[in-house]
Amino acid sequence: MSAILPSVSLITSAIRGIYGIAGDINDFLDRHMEVLQASDNPTVARTGKVMMAAKAGFGIGYITPIVIIATGQLLLGNVLAAGATVLTAATITNPIAMTCAAIGAIYYGWNALSDQEQNEIISKLTNDLKVGTELIKSLIRFVVDKIKEFFNSENLKEIKVFVANAAASFGKSLGDITKKIADMASDSFVAIKKKTGQAAGAAAEIASGAYDAVKDKFQKPKPKRKVSSKKLTKKRSPKTTD
Repeated sequence: MSAILPSVSLITSAIRGIYGIAGDINDFLDRHMEVLQASDNPTVARTGKVMMAAKAGFGIGYITPIVIIATGQLLLGNVLAAGATVLTAATITNPIAMTCAAIGAIYYGWNALSDQEQNEIISKLTNDLKVGTELIKSLIRFVVDKIKEFFNSENLKEIKVFVANAAASFGKSLGDITKKIADMASDSFVAIKKKTGQAAGAAAEIASGAYDAVKDKFQKPKPKRKVSSKKLTKKRSPKTTD
């Protein structure tokens, strides 16, 4: 059974523009997920596995990947409006990277939102795609759970890079998505590197992904000087006799 989308959907039209879909969107998404799963890159392949598991598990056709991709895109900063698609499509040339970024944004960004922010995204999806609130919430939980199940620590690090690169296309940073202080600090050093065109010392290490090592370097306490408990005594000169 497949869910029937409204004849005119701004979100679906925006996704068509981003991914360059000219023909049947269902056929494109099926081929796209197959390409993801067949990738030699384990993170990309497991992204495809998450998407395929969602589509098979919910059994409602291509509305499943559409909701997942749209949710992730909104988290990344894409407003998914027809007018905005023209502005951003030129910067998005890799559908594989964008899908990885979308599910990564759900994993890292959804629970970082306030209830109001979550409700705003859900409202936009339900109004445009004509799908239920509980379905959207269930799909988001499913994606997060499957990422925890399928991804290892290296996959999670790599998917975060996809998130950061895609968010930059919409004027956002990784810290804007995750709301984590460590990511915000890393964003600041990367921004300085890009602005100055050079990186040195700690900034270079952070920009290259060695944030933890740099953090430890700065937080390492200085050794305390040992103060001898013995008091210095003045040597007395021997008494002289007349």
